[in-house]
Amino acid sequence: MAEARGKNNSAYAEAWRRLKKNKVAMASMAVIALLILMAVFADVIVDYSAAITQSAADKLAKPRARHWFGCDGMGRDLFARIVHGSRISLLLGFGTTAITTVAAVILGTAAAYYGGRFDSLLMRAFDILISIPSVLLALAIAAGFSSGIVQLICAIAVGQLAGFTRVVRSAVLNLVDQEYIEAERALGLRDARIILGHIIPNAMDTILVQATMQVARNILMGALLSFLGLGAPIPTPEWGQIASDGISSLRYTGHIVIFPTIFITITALAINLFGDGLRDALDPRLKGKA
Repeated sequence: MAEARGKNNSAYAEAWRRLKKNKVAMASMAVIALLILMAVFADVIVDYSAAITQSAADKLAKPRARHWFGCDGMGRDLFARIVHGSRISLLLGFGTTAITTVAAVILGTAAAYYGGRFDSLLMRAFDILISIPSVLLALAIAAGFSSGIVQLICAIAVGQLAGFTRVVRSAVLNLVDQEYIEAERALGLRDARIILGHIIPNAMDTILVQATMQVARNILMGALLSFLGLGAPIPTPEWGQIASDGISSLRYTGHIVIFPTIFITITALAINLFGDGLRDALDPRLKGKA
């Protein structure tokens, strides 16, 4: 057990050394860190009241010294709304991914390890879910409940669960028939000890890469659903909702749509590029492959 953990630690240390050599991945990680810091210290950067206080005099104000990103159709400061909106957007990305990852690891590992009827029934159920586009599935679930962050997280998580579980199941299937797993079974080790001590740690590379890519998808999905009015309740700022609010005034000014779109794009791009670098660092054989 200790030897296996030592090998895993050594492998991750080597992966970190490879990752540090990837300038694009490190730059992307710095961008992600800045976005997280912006969300954490949003109240320090700008007061929340500026994000929700309406001002008729500042309605559709263009970017200027007083309002760096201008104001929306209600006269609310757009910079403040984007800064505080980062909390909801990143919560949708990272929070939903955390929930989906835990559920996918439990279901995918159990299906691959135990197989049999449970595996068959679970995969058939997920075949049905996968046949429905994740956007439509999440949209249908979100529309079935009242708008809110919890409902939105659940809708996105269900929409992404089937695909993630299949990835985990595939990774675990490559491990369950390995000789050392068979040896541990023969020695009478408990299933929980085998799964937690050897199978999940050895599948962690695949899980980490998939989870990283999932964050970007979930942020985009959350922005889309919020854009359609199924996100945080008004006037809570969220990037997708901010862009949606700007559509009605697009013929007069485009800054209300442009700024949140830029932040959504930068966030998704940084996470995807970091995910690519992480994949290459964890398994150099995949470098340059899709």
